[in-house]
Amino acid sequence: MKPKPINTLDTTLTAKKMSIETPIGTLESDSGNHYLDVISIIFVIAVLYVGKKMIDTCVKNFRL
Repeated sequence: MKPKPINTLDTTLTAKKMSIETPIGTLESDSGNHYLDVISIIFVIAVLYVGKKMIDTCVKNFRL
């Protein structure tokens, strides 16, 4: 039996895909820049949170 050569590593590049499923749809990314995807998702969550706080404040001020 011959030993296998050490330099037989798989060097092919494969595209990595990230998918986030939400109740209103699916966000998919295969760009390879997942840091940008994570930052954009955090930004959307922050905007929704601030919007909710603003609406809560308006509703609290207009209660009878």
